[in-house]
Amino acid sequence: MSELVKRAARQVPAELEALFGDPPLIRGEKREDYEKLFSLIATAINPKDSLVWLLAREFTNLSWEIQRERKLKVSIIKFEELKSIAKLLSPARPSVPGTSQPPPTMDKIAKLWSADAETLQGIDNKLAKEGFDASYVMMKALQEIDSQIEAIDRRIENFEWSRMAVLKSISQYSEASARRLAASTEVIEGEYTEAAE
Repeated sequence: MSELVKRAARQVPAELEALFGDPPLIRGEKREDYEKLFSLIATAINPKDSLVWLLAREFTNLSWEIQRERKLKVSIIKFEELKSIAKLLSPARPSVPGTSQPPPTMDKIAKLWSADAETLQGIDNKLAKEGFDASYVMMKALQEIDSQIEAIDRRIENFEWSRMAVLKSISQYSEASARRLAASTEVIEGEYTEAAE
C-alpha cells in the first residue's frame, strides 16, 4: 500500500471509526481490499470534516457494491457458458476431443475448461466442428440468463446513480464550506483592517 493511502487511512477522525462500523463485506471479500479502496477514495476526495468523511465512506460502499455486482455478472456468465458447453457435448455429441469417453459432467467441463489452453482449444475445436463457435456458446448462455443479467445491470445503475448523488453532495458541501470560509476570512480581515486604522 502506498504511503499516500496509508496517510489517508490515518486521517480518519477517531470518533468516526466507531460510526463506520464494519465494511459491507460478504464471504470471499477481503477487508484489506475494501480499506485500500476507501483510502484511495478518501485521498482523492480529501475530506476536511466529519460530514465529508461520512460521504466518502458512503461513496466507497457504493463503489464496492458496484464492483461486487460486476464480478457476480461475470461469474454468472461463465457458469452459464459451462452449462451451455455441457449441453452441446451431451449424448448427441458423445465425446470430448481425442477420447471415446462419455460426455463429461459440467464439473468435469469446468475443470477441463480451466485446466490449460490446449484442452480448452480441443473443446473449442470439437464445438467448432459441430458448428458451435465461442460467440454461439456466449449467445446461448446469455439467452438463459438474460433476466439475471438485466437485474444485475439495474442494480449497478441504481448504485451508480446513488454514487453520483453522493459525489454531488460532496461537491456542493465542499463549495459551501469554501464560501463560508472565504466569507469568514473577509470578515476577520475587515475587522483586523478597521482595528488597525
